[in-house]
Amino acid sequence: MKLRHAFTTLAVAAGLTGVFAPVATADEPIASIDFAAEQGAFPVDGKSGYWVDSPEHEVVIREVGDILRVDADGDNGSYYFRLDFSASTGPLQVGSYEHAGGARILAIATGLGCSDDYSTFTISRIERGAEGLTALDATFEQRCASPTAPALRGEVHYRR
Repeated sequence: MKLRHAFTTLAVAAGLTGVFAPVATADEPIASIDFAAEQGAFPVDGKSGYWVDSPEHEVVIREVGDILRVDADGDNGSYYFRLDFSASTGPLQVGSYEHAGGARILAIATGLGCSDDYSTFTISRIERGAEGLTALDATFEQRCASPTAPALRGEVHYRR
């Protein structure tokens, strides 16, 4: 989902030429991810960034059943990763979630994934409306295969 653009035309004296400029609309969702992976943090391995949904980075945050899904695409489409947040308690709510309590973050990057994770995440704000997710603020830490493995850490934000 790329940002939608509305175009406005500015009339020039002769009325024959127009200038088109993108104008953001108030109903466009804002999605962002700020992340940093330590060297060896599988599968993201040393990658970091602050990506906001824009022409340079695609960031989509949504719920799929009881899973909170973050899809992020950067570097002109050459780097993609997905994070799926879930808990054994059903739909996610405000609160802290730990691996020992059934919290999971499925991390997939460039075709490789880690489902044997040691995850913790905190949702400080989550709101839903008739059309689904409307607001989210969350922080996370994901480690693959061991609680002492290198970590992927970050935060996600969403507003509609």
